[in-house]
Amino acid sequence: MRAEMAALRAAQESMAKDLEAVKQLLQQAMGPRPAPAGAAAAPGMPSAGVSALRVAGRPMKGSPRARLTFIEYSDYECPFCAQYFAQVYPQINRDYVQTNKIRYVFKNYPIEQIHSRAFRAHVAAACAGDQSRFWEMHDKLFADQKGLSNDRYVEHARELGLDAAKFRTCLDSAAHEPMIREDIDEAVRGGVRGTPVFVLAIADPKADTVTPSRVIVGAQPYEAFKEAIDSLLAQANAQPPVR
Repeated sequence: MRAEMAALRAAQESMAKDLEAVKQLLQQAMGPRPAPAGAAAAPGMPSAGVSALRVAGRPMKGSPRARLTFIEYSDYECPFCAQYFAQVYPQINRDYVQTNKIRYVFKNYPIEQIHSRAFRAHVAAACAGDQSRFWEMHDKLFADQKGLSNDRYVEHARELGLDAAKFRTCLDSAAHEPMIREDIDEAVRGGVRGTPVFVLAIADPKADTVTPSRVIVGAQPYEAFKEAIDSLLAQANAQPPVR
């Protein structure tokens, strides 16, 4: 019991530090360009703030032909993102991804101002994606959030059966940095002020970009996601099929 209480206090202290850093960042970000922050309660992406979100070339699971696209903007060092991963993502994956009802897309939003290890973690996931193991690395990074380091990334790569030499070469290169920066810039332009943020879009599955239909901010309960997904699925299914 004492160990559990100590772990709980440590987690609370970590979140408190993140929230204080977020407050300071938001106070500095009163200009026209919103700066990233990390609180689940921060404002999300207003649909009027961005006309199209790029999904081509980003990690995707579920059905590539699904009319409903579900985009997650996330940060591997964000405690709220880890909370979503542990408590909500498994149910969404089971009910909507594995049943091919949605197209699930991951987008990078490492908040470097408060999460110094996040960007490298996103690079590690992208490098694993080069060997068709993005989602497996994604899961390991969130499950081992306190252990984000180059040595651990290579260890994860070996556990996943990747070519460790190729993975390390990729990790040490800047090959994926432009793509990650593009995701960050897109999120900032759209008004995303924290992670996680989720964008749902009824869209042509053949299109390279989607227009937001609904936004969910923060690690909300599963019921909030279910209501939004089911509502938009009903709308999407009522439309003529895409040929």
